[in-house]
Amino acid sequence: MMAAQDKHKSSVELVAWVKSLILFGMGTYLTLLLATGNLNNYINQRFAWLVAVGALLFFVLALVNLVSSLKPAEQAHEHHHYHITWDMLLVVAFPLLLAIAIPSRSLGIEAVNGGVSLSPVGISSVSRNPLDRNILDWLREFDRAPTPAQFNGSPVDVLGFVYREPPHPADGFMIARFTMSCCVADAFPIGMPVMASGSEQYTAGDWLRVRGQLKATAFGADFLPVVFADAIEPVDEPRQPYLYP
Repeated sequence: MMAAQDKHKSSVELVAWVKSLILFGMGTYLTLLLATGNLNNYINQRFAWLVAVGALLFFVLALVNLVSSLKPAEQAHEHHHYHITWDMLLVVAFPLLLAIAIPSRSLGIEAVNGGVSLSPVGISSVSRNPLDRNILDWLREFDRAPTPAQFNGSPVDVLGFVYREPPHPADGFMIARFTMSCCVADAFPIGMPVMASGSEQYTAGDWLRVRGQLKATAFGADFLPVVFADAIEPVDEPRQPYLYP
């Protein structure tokens, strides 16, 4: 009888230690996401403070649970009205194990489903110098303009990845980015059309810096401002690959 009680006590103590380890692991994982900048792959950076609060809470819960597990069995029992099972711990630990097993990365060309939009996301009243505008800024300007020809001759300098679909001309492609309002669940691909001789050498998904001038012309089935590239430079994916409405 005593042996069975001792075995049960050891099992309960082990579960308590594993619970503390899982809580500490979750806090550590969130802290690493913040420290490395990989958090930007999952949520809008303006919500980073919530993740910091979450990490702190996990550390506090781990400490409280650890202190509780070190108390004498009689005292610990007073604060526990149910027993946590190994099945419950596995369910809680699974997201952490999955996050560790799958490397953090941003959305890429493989996440584009249904094409890249030429419509802006959100509304901005901020007017920027043409060379300071990103793809989202330009789409907002296009949306406000009475005619595509208004931008003829405007200089462009943008970053994005290559996207192609059958209606595009052989020497054309879309320079695209994902926008993110809250998290990757609402990420949305947008882009600008580019025309450049020899552009077929660039593979879909390649990140490029495109510089050139705008000219209203036909691109596929649409008549719209198109970037006629003067220079195209392969670049690494930026540390912050998303644009924020």
